[in-house]
Amino acid sequence: MNIQELANHLEIEEGQCLELTELFLKTSSTELTHLESAIGKKDLVTIERMAHSIKGAAGILGLTEIHELAKKIEIAAGENRLSDIHRGALTIREKLGRIAEAFQGEK
Repeated sequence: MNIQELANHLEIEEGQCLELTELFLKTSSTELTHLESAIGKKDLVTIERMAHSIKGAAGILGLTEIHELAKKIEIAAGENRLSDIHRGALTIREKLGRIAEAFQGEK
């Protein structure tokens, strides 16, 4: 993740972009934890809600892969496809980890 490129894309200052990215990482990680818990409980309503939230935040930041994965989870929840939801959540967790590592390098 290149903070300068992201800041340019969002048309904001680099410092603001760092704050926004840090906030995204914290909230998305928390929401993903709730989503994973909901998967264990087969709580499709919570799964759909958490996926929708992650999708929106990722979309705003231009993180298209996470946005698309969350969108697929949201759709899968509506169609009661738990195996697809679980795989998608694992992939989002991996991608958030990579973004967090890159973010630490940018700080």
